[in-house]
Amino acid sequence: MTEDILIHKENVISHKTSNISKEYTFGKTIGSGAFGQVRLAIHKATKQARAVKIIQKSKVDMKVLMNEVNVLSKLSHPNIMQIYEMFDDNSNVYIVSEYCKGGELFDIISQKGGFSEKEACIIMKQLMSAICYSHQNHIVHRDLKPENILLEGDTDELAIKIIDWGCAQKIKVSKQSKQADGTAYYIAPEVLKGEYNEKCDIWACGVIFYILLCGYPPFNGETDDEIYLAVLSGKFEFPEEDWSEISDEAKSLIKKMLTKDVKKRISALDSMQDPWFKKFGEKTNFDKKLASNVLNNMKKFKKHRTLEKTIISFIINQLIKKDERKELQKQFKDWDTNGDGVLSREEIINGYKKTYGKVDVNEIDNMIKSIDLDGNGVIDYNEFLACSINKDKIIRNDNLRICFNEFDTDGSGTISLNEITNIFKRGKEDDNEDLEAFKRIIKDADENGDGEISFEEFQDIMNKFFM
Repeated sequence: MTEDILIHKENVISHKTSNISKEYTFGKTIGSGAFGQVRLAIHKATKQARAVKIIQKSKVDMKVLMNEVNVLSKLSHPNIMQIYEMFDDNSNVYIVSEYCKGGELFDIISQKGGFSEKEACIIMKQLMSAICYSHQNHIVHRDLKPENILLEGDTDELAIKIIDWGCAQKIKVSKQSKQADGTAYYIAPEVLKGEYNEKCDIWACGVIFYILLCGYPPFNGETDDEIYLAVLSGKFEFPEEDWSEISDEAKSLIKKMLTKDVKKRISALDSMQDPWFKKFGEKTNFDKKLASNVLNNMKKFKKHRTLEKTIISFIINQLIKKDERKELQKQFKDWDTNGDGVLSREEIINGYKKTYGKVDVNEIDNMIKSIDLDGNGVIDYNEFLACSINKDKIIRNDNLRICFNEFDTDGSGTISLNEITNIFKRGKEDDNEDLEAFKRIIKDADENGDGEISFEEFQDIMNKFFM
């Protein structure tokens, strides 16, 4: 039995040089810009609609482009755009991601003029949770604005996805960035001064919050320079004609987010516990049957089965449809009581206690060790889905065949040691993984002893995993 090798999200996101048209049928153009366009496309194997960002290599800095791919390959949150794979040919790069049919939040604001506080709370709770998660992973977005927030589906559901992580930057602890990025209305004063940290995102979120409630920005001007001067002053108002019906709690939180002094500005995590969220947030209905089913599946998730868990991670990331994960997403958010986008040991214990009325701490600790695939001590969204989704949605023959073909990169009909090694080295900065561990992965699945994994052996290990 193989020892655990850490499994990261980037392990199941491939970078291909094959012709994208072999796997996708292209539809209408749904966006365009200076560097290329975004097309709706249908994934032939699953019939799922996806968005394909087509970027002309001659018009873009490849380092900047790969930065966005690398960031999205690592982040796993229900309100951050999901990336599936990347294609590369002589002229273009193709980034395949989720398709959000609801369009830009900017367009919805333009149509509505403003949201009720309950509606704004639904949007802001998702936004702040995603940014809190990003900051805890030491990543700052740097270009938050309504144009970079998409509605996932129907407008009335207000489910959002944050996109365009091209300006995102890794923020090391106690270090600040000096490279200014952002859009005039949403840029923080410290960014204009050339030295800032992740709290520039909080300022942008504060501006978005303000706009959601009244339809216009707190800092305005006829030109960018005039807007910058307004931002640098840090002074804004709540005009009586538009804000008389808005709660004091909302105004208070906006002030905390638009505090000019960065050290005094509220953090993403603290903002989630603000009285405004408690006053206007929707109460979730506890579904004991769903919680019990999820916990039972989590407890069955086996330790020390690296290949099987990687297969499940691939299927979760690439193949499970949105409607199949909808109820589980609600359960994840119900247990994520502090809203930081991950489940801590304490939150899982509380969910366990809420469901069963008692707690077996040893069982929970063993369960967490088994399902914490990347070994960071918390359970992220994809890890939660991987261990809690119904097995029948995982081991369907079509899902296993698509996954097998992805791992079998040379199309030989078997998965070799070299192919297994390449999967686990995706996104790694070094090549120091233990080759013997990869050999044991092959050996555990290789029933006929030929040194490779056939599709029948691939199916067999997955069926045994869920027994």
